[in-house]
Amino acid sequence: MANDDMVVVAAVARKGGSGKSSLIKTLASAALAAGKTALLIDTDAQGDLTRWYARAVKEGNAPKGAGLASVTSTQQLEETINRAYEEGGTDFVLIDTAGVGGDWADDIAMLADHLVTPVVLSVTDFEVGTQTVEWFRRLHDRVEDPSDLPPHHVVITQFPGQTKATKRELELVDEAVRSFPVINSVIQRRAAYREMDALGFLGEIIRSLQQSPNPLQRSQARHYQEALMEATEVLNDILEARA
Repeated sequence: MANDDMVVVAAVARKGGSGKSSLIKTLASAALAAGKTALLIDTDAQGDLTRWYARAVKEGNAPKGAGLASVTSTQQLEETINRAYEEGGTDFVLIDTAGVGGDWADDIAMLADHLVTPVVLSVTDFEVGTQTVEWFRRLHDRVEDPSDLPPHHVVITQFPGQTKATKRELELVDEAVRSFPVINSVIQRRAAYREMDALGFLGEIIRSLQQSPNPLQRSQARHYQEALMEATEVLNDILEARA
């Protein structure tokens, strides 16, 4: 039976290397830890998400509800999303996109329920964020019915924390709020996310650490739990936000 509650989230930015893959890994970890199922779709020829998923499986840190598909065209992407919808077993479809423009990005936007752009507090990343926001605004002029477009959200990532942030970083936060559709929560700069990139989904890393006979390893689970709580807040904010 088709799942009418399935949610499609696509990470988009106007160039590669902007943190889209990391954001998708983080959101997937949150969804799966909440007991949902998630299909990750890699549309990037670089294959970062595909390699990460393979590492997660190898390390035993890929939960049952996770799946991965790699696609190379809009047609394949649409077919994959439609199949997940019709089969009914997928709660979230999370799409990692390449940093390119043109029809490919436009088509992905039309297939998603939410678009998210990660932005780091740097001048360079702000330029990319601005380009992405402008692309989305222009997209309203290119589509037949702009109301068909999903909401677009910006997520501030690698935030050093309120007490550790420099004056310039805090100024950039204010600028981001004025310039972008920023959600309320942020993703902080945490070692847990770097380890996630090496080991797999956050929830499974926590489970593995908690079951370790080594008390030092068990104590490390707390850091991943904090990251997972943060990831859950970000996912919930995305789902609740409006354009």
